[in-house]
Amino acid sequence: MLPVILSGGAGTRLWPISRPDKPKQFLPLIDAQTMIQQTIARISGLDFMSAPLVICNEQHLSLVQSQLAGIADIRIMLEPVGRNTAPAITAAALYCEAHEQDGLMLVLSSDHVIKNKDAFQKAVAAARLAAMKNKYALFGIVPTHAETGYGYIETEIMASSHALTVKAFKEKPDAATAKKYVSQKNYFWNSGMFTIPAKLFLTEIAQFEPHMHTLVKAAYEHAAHSNTVIKLDATSFEKIKGTSIDYAVMEHTKNAVVIPLDAGWSDVGSWNSVWEFSQKDNNGNAATGNVFFKNAHNNLVRTENSKPIMLLGMQDCIVIESNDVLLIADKHAAQEVKSIAELFTKK
Repeated sequence: MLPVILSGGAGTRLWPISRPDKPKQFLPLIDAQTMIQQTIARISGLDFMSAPLVICNEQHLSLVQSQLAGIADIRIMLEPVGRNTAPAITAAALYCEAHEQDGLMLVLSSDHVIKNKDAFQKAVAAARLAAMKNKYALFGIVPTHAETGYGYIETEIMASSHALTVKAFKEKPDAATAKKYVSQKNYFWNSGMFTIPAKLFLTEIAQFEPHMHTLVKAAYEHAAHSNTVIKLDATSFEKIKGTSIDYAVMEHTKNAVVIPLDAGWSDVGSWNSVWEFSQKDNNGNAATGNVFFKNAHNNLVRTENSKPIMLLGMQDCIVIESNDVLLIADKHAAQEVKSIAELFTKK
């Protein structure tokens, strides 16, 4: 099975530390390893895995090469522009069909956290079995609460917990709807991770998105090859109208199942998520850098500078100091960081 690591995200919800030139997957947000390094480490020990294929933007090539140095036979595919996940996975499927005997892919995001590696690997093994039966296997996260920030997958209620038939995809719900989903036990968070039979995917992407398929195939066939790097042809790739794999294929196919995953997963989509997964003191404070607290509770503070930061009598605050920006926010406003970042960039 070919591990395909998608590394095209900009990570603006973790501004100002995460920037377009070095987005969150290249940052050590939770522990000493960066998130892309954690993603690679998570599949180590699975004896049915090939060397990874990392798909990233051209400007991040040196970051991928430096952070994943030492991984044998790694391949890097460069996108000239970002066009969402469907074109990237189509290009990966073309590579997989040409180079992998079994033609199976494990598609992972490079910027997720999964606490329980063993549970994750067991789910991957189950998903591989489904893919060998010519099914897409989607990793559906067992909800821990009524989350409104994720899309949901509705499955048929079945006796087996290994592979559940997909019934419908649901957009991000309001609070009442999310609570209803979680209570029914057959709704899962859509993680954006999959196992995919390459031949099936190429057949269906050609059926559902023929223009995209044609352009990606041209970009792949005219790619420039240099050692371990595959640079997709810009002339064709830039013409693609980007869309996600969910909209392009998963919402139309009759060949998808869900593998439930209960392994401490997060897409780390906000500073609240970073706080949740970080080590904390007895008062719930998480800190990186030269930080001090007094009568403070449940705060997240990160600084890239040596200047000390002191919080006195504060609670539920986010304080993020980069080399050129200081962000101070209420934790309840964490989802608005992206909009602030966009305003700052326009100045």
